[in-house]
Amino acid sequence: MVIVAVCTYRRPDYLARLLDSFAALECGRPTAFVIVDNDGSDPRIAEMVSDFEARSGRKAVCVIEREPGISAARNAAIAQARSLGGDLLAMLDDDEWAPSNWLEELLRERDRSSAQVIGGPVRPVFSERRKALEKHARFWSVEREYLHGKPFVFCTCNFLIDMDAITFLGEQPFDPAFGITGGGDTVFFRKLANAGVPMSWTEDAYLYEEIPDSRASLKWLRQRRYRMGNVAFRWEVETPASGDMNPHLKTLAAIVRLPFYPLISREKSNRWLSWLLEFDKVRGRVAGLLGSRYAEYGRAGGDAGKACR
Repeated sequence: MVIVAVCTYRRPDYLARLLDSFAALECGRPTAFVIVDNDGSDPRIAEMVSDFEARSGRKAVCVIEREPGISAARNAAIAQARSLGGDLLAMLDDDEWAPSNWLEELLRERDRSSAQVIGGPVRPVFSERRKALEKHARFWSVEREYLHGKPFVFCTCNFLIDMDAITFLGEQPFDPAFGITGGGDTVFFRKLANAGVPMSWTEDAYLYEEIPDSRASLKWLRQRRYRMGNVAFRWEVETPASGDMNPHLKTLAAIVRLPFYPLISREKSNRWLSWLLEFDKVRGRVAGLLGSRYAEYGRAGGDAGKACR
């Protein structure tokens, strides 16, 4: 059975759109859906899942995970997938939606490549007021990545995995230490890569992601790159991969090359923006080296979006 899992937190409108796209999903295998509500205060979430199950004719389970943090929600999704007897797990985010062939394309690539982890791209969608940003869409998108020359699926926003491949990670495959900061998904995939789990990628299994106006800004991009650099230092320290440069030396090298970055960057159309975002990524790495952690998933009224020690 294929389990499709989503973690959600106080975004019922987004979840409603995603469930509508699930209703049209094509899949030749038995499929069930797991929605993890990482809050539990809104009864509409469970009602929406129940309604989706009734109109789609496919099994759908709503799990309430009250422990704050994205790692707890992801671990709850995997635990529920195991309890349902799933042998394959696909996962995506609640602010995304899927074309009808998304799941079939992931399965097709799995059959073609025999890889145990399959990833696909995420295409950003801007509001009418921000349509001009489409020419810079790559800064918001999720694209193909490699780790030491091999395909590397690095985030949970669009992937399919054989459940057997994660057995060795135990009951909490997503590290709770990354629950508030984010980055636990990359740690998860680095552990798989270190264990030799084969990965592949298909451009045909794409998803759409809404980019609200609050994120369609230079300020948000800079904040995102800072967080990426901050958490990257941590995952390189805690889950080193064969061939990695020492994280401390890598941070020093990033600082040294920063003045020359516009000359060596792959970004050709906007070198100034590319340099600015690299500057923020390096700032994040330095902060990580000094012990500061950016709380990407901190709760409102707490440490959301703040650096914490």
